[in-house]
Amino acid sequence: MEPYDRLMSDLICPVTGDDTWRPLCTQGPHEWVVFPSSGYIRLADMPVFEAAKEFQSPEIGEKYIAGYLKKAGSKFRRSKRRAAYLKKNLKTGSRVLDVGSNVGFFVRAANALGLQAEGLEINSVLTAHARETNPGMTFHDCALEEFELNGAFDGIYCSEVIEHVTDVTGFAEGILGLLKPGGALYLTTPSADEYMKGGSVIRDLGAPDHKLYFNKKNIGPFLQRVGFSSVSHKLAFGGGLQVIARR
Repeated sequence: MEPYDRLMSDLICPVTGDDTWRPLCTQGPHEWVVFPSSGYIRLADMPVFEAAKEFQSPEIGEKYIAGYLKKAGSKFRRSKRRAAYLKKNLKTGSRVLDVGSNVGFFVRAANALGLQAEGLEINSVLTAHARETNPGMTFHDCALEEFELNGAFDGIYCSEVIEHVTDVTGFAEGILGLLKPGGALYLTTPSADEYMKGGSVIRDLGAPDHKLYFNKKNIGPFLQRVGFSSVSHKLAFGGGLQVIARR
C-alpha cells in the first residue's frame, strides 16, 4: 500500500463539498492546498490511515510524555478548567471520553469533578503511561477509527487531535456516533489563521504530523454538515479554536 493516496478524498472540501482548490505552499516534500470557497487547508497528498498510525511511534510517545511532564502543573490546571467547562455543557449524564488522552491529565481532572471519564489514545506508549500514573482509570489503546462504543457518551473532549487525522469527515462522524442524543463535543484545534497573513503562509504547517486546518468561519459549518445540530465558539486566548458542538 502506498503511504500517500490523493484519491482517498479526491481533494474535496469537507466544509462545502466543493472540488475547487488551489496550491497554497510547498514546505519540504509536502504540498499544501486551500479551498477558496471555505478557507479550509489540507495536505495535497494525504497519508492513508495505516501510514499515519505508524507515525505514532514509541519515540513520539516518549517525546509527548517529556513535554507534558516538563509543564505538568500548567497542563493539569488547564485540564481542570476544560473538564469543568465540559461538565457545565452536559445536558444530562456524566460519562465522558477524552479522544487523544495523551498522558491522562484530562481524565484525571474530569474524574476528580465527579464525571465518569475514560481516555482513548492511539499511541500505546502514552496509553501505558496514563494507566500507570492513573490507576483504576480507563484508557482505551486504539484509534477512534477502531473504537466501538457507539452512543455511549454524554460528552467528548477532543483537544489538538483533529488536525492530525487522515479522513476528517469520517473522524467527526465517528465522534458524533459516540455521543448520546444531546451530547456535547468540546473540540479544540489550531486555527489556520495562526499560520497565515495576507493570504500567505508565514509559519511551518507541521507536516506530516499536522495534516489539515480549519478557521473560525468554517469549523462550525463543517461540524453541522457532518450532523451536529449546533456549534458555539468559546473564547480562546491562545489563538486556536475552541468549540462546543451538540449532537
